[in-house]
Amino acid sequence: MTKRTLAFASGSLHKWKEMQMLLSPYGYEVVLPKDLGITFSPEETEKTFTGNSFIKSKELYRLTGFPAFADDSGISVPALGGEPGVYSARYGGPGLTDKERAEFLLQKLGESVNREAYYSCVVSYVDADNAVSFEGRVDGVICKDYDVESKYGFGYDPIFYFPPFGKRFSQVPESEKNTVSHRKKAMELFLDWLSNLK
Repeated sequence: MTKRTLAFASGSLHKWKEMQMLLSPYGYEVVLPKDLGITFSPEETEKTFTGNSFIKSKELYRLTGFPAFADDSGISVPALGGEPGVYSARYGGPGLTDKERAEFLLQKLGESVNREAYYSCVVSYVDADNAVSFEGRVDGVICKDYDVESKYGFGYDPIFYFPPFGKRFSQVPESEKNTVSHRKKAMELFLDWLSNLK
């Protein structure tokens, strides 16, 4: 079976490995912009995960002619009006570490009683005939402190408590987290759709 090429709008080798593993059984080979000799850093100017995901997938399709997909994700806290949302990776300003961003969120939330939060991931796909998106979400609670003990997780995981596990995301191995993650849910919907694409 000839593998079909899918361009993935990312610079992350870690993500590429995950996507290649997921898409290979469907007969796809995943390539990154740098594999195609492309410098790729479109400005993410939208206010939603869906909008920013499409900026990346549409631009990569335009540049390469290959069917392209992208993801955009982050954490939203309703008590903060949905912050940090699409600004999750740059929350609190430039130059902060993951830990400093998470602590900035804790500081903003203060002693708020409503500590609900959710991770979202939107995967978008663009080719000559289609422009579709799929969203995954996982709900939890923001803790009152930063978990400095655990060795797992990244980003906001050390302050994100997931009730079904009875633990923070930073307290479970990535393999376990990935069984319920927002990215997994979005990718499952995408793969289900892609498997029916002729």
